[in-house]
Amino acid sequence: MHVCRVVAIFLLIVLIDHGQVCLAGQPRVSPVNQSPANASLNELEQLIDNAGDIYEKAKGSHWKHLDKKISAIVKAEQVLPGVTSEKDMLYYKNLIAVTSDLERAIATQDRTVAMKSANKIMMLGARLAEAHNSPVPINVAVIGFCGRKLEILSETESVSDLSDTVTKLHLSWQQLIPLVTAHGGIKEVKRFAEIMKRLELAKKPDEYGKMAASVVDEVDTIEKIFRK
Repeated sequence: MHVCRVVAIFLLIVLIDHGQVCLAGQPRVSPVNQSPANASLNELEQLIDNAGDIYEKAKGSHWKHLDKKISAIVKAEQVLPGVTSEKDMLYYKNLIAVTSDLERAIATQDRTVAMKSANKIMMLGARLAEAHNSPVPINVAVIGFCGRKLEILSETESVSDLSDTVTKLHLSWQQLIPLVTAHGGIKEVKRFAEIMKRLELAKKPDEYGKMAASVVDEVDTIEKIFRK
């Protein structure tokens, strides 16, 4: 009996050393099928998706069940320090700080701050995902960030800030056009060019807001091009 117990303990140690033992409630991932880098990218993509869900829920002032989304974001952040390079640690530290802002905004049902914070988390998550070889170019995240920022700013009636954001969006889109075209997204390029044309003609906050929604919708389509 004593010998069996020693053998069992030895086997357990070997399994832990080789990463075969999982925490309760967590699926076991085969190291053959998923490298640490891919696992980290998956965590970041889930973080971005959860932040996007929170943004949409906050925009509609729907506050129920957002605690689960926040918990998922925090859980993803907990695995990042060990896989984040020194040069990207600033993004990680900012991510932690903005997540705290988002938690407080949800607790107080502060719609604007929740939207701003969720938008920042998506952008910071994309910056970190870029370091893990995300197939989606960073400028896709940038135009998404700018589109959501335009939605928020269109409610504050700050026309000068809206115009500055459109300029940043335009620059990022110009850099993205060759990549989208190379991936067969000619229709998407034409469609987004029309959106940009209307945005640059916008004069009033509500005009910016309407076109900002089109930008956000189109970003989802463009992202899928790079995931084919």
